[in-house]
Amino acid sequence: MDKLWWEPGPEHLNFACVLAGMEPVPLDRAFNYLVLGCGGESAQARVAGGHPRGSFHAADAGMPLGAALPPMDFIVLRGAYSWLDRNQRQQVIELINACLKPGGVAYIGYDALPGCSSILPLQRLVREQGGLHAAAQVEQLRGVGAAYFADNDAPAMRSRLDAFAPACHEFTRRGWEALYHADVARALADAKLEYVASADLWWSDPGRYLSAAQRALLDAQTVPILREMVRDILLDTAFRRDVYIRGARRMHPMRQADWLGKCPLSLSLAEARAEGRDEALFASMLDALAVGPQPIAALASLPEMRGKNMLEVARLAGLLLDSGHAVISNQGA
Repeated sequence: MDKLWWEPGPEHLNFACVLAGMEPVPLDRAFNYLVLGCGGESAQARVAGGHPRGSFHAADAGMPLGAALPPMDFIVLRGAYSWLDRNQRQQVIELINACLKPGGVAYIGYDALPGCSSILPLQRLVREQGGLHAAAQVEQLRGVGAAYFADNDAPAMRSRLDAFAPACHEFTRRGWEALYHADVARALADAKLEYVASADLWWSDPGRYLSAAQRALLDAQTVPILREMVRDILLDTAFRRDVYIRGARRMHPMRQADWLGKCPLSLSLAEARAEGRDEALFASMLDALAVGPQPIAALASLPEMRGKNMLEVARLAGLLLDSGHAVISNQGA
């Protein structure tokens, strides 16, 4: 799933918040959702489908909007915050500050450090040379065995080299800048926003992607910004998909379990099968969803889920949502 131009819908953002133990935006009453970014109107149409209580809006990121917008429950930046220049990023923050309701959710995706550190010289080369000349220059450098490419064979580098034309489009934007989470979080704190979760739902369960020693190191971090920096160093994060709330309210664990248990899932890719160490668990969930939409509580009652609590089953369901195997059914219909 290409998540650069992905705009998470209201249900997905709410699910990420609830996995983190935060109160979601109610979808059983009227709500407002704003997509910021290039191609915003087509994104608006895609997200709006199936949400009769939602009012959906679109605008170009970084453009002054005046007082034309109503208060928003969701603001989603489509594309990359890191592609905007500093003035445009400040305009985004000012818009969020002016328009997002208390309890509202904002989604910000951006090229992140330290994972993008390997591509900074490549970005500068493209910017200095221009796209067409840079492609030829890069091939020449790789052809003669330039040490830079061998020494920086990281996922961020490979993804740009494998799709060099889009990379040139990205790198020639005048404002392109890889960002640390700490700097983004502090900037958004000026709009009274607090980081609560990643829209990549697999991040909610560090035990799945960190060793025991790495998990202990992460858990020892008590300062939220430092915790995310340590996570990004452990993962060499190259792109972050951050979810922020204005005035976050923590859920009681019983309410969290009740909300997650009632969350309805539907099968998205009927022939797909998840892979990984818990393949049997995923297969049982997919088989159940093949019969028809199921609340997570029904999935938690499967024999294969014996011994798992609702949050653990919801985290497994989040992996199916991340991979596109399942979708959240409309909770506000």
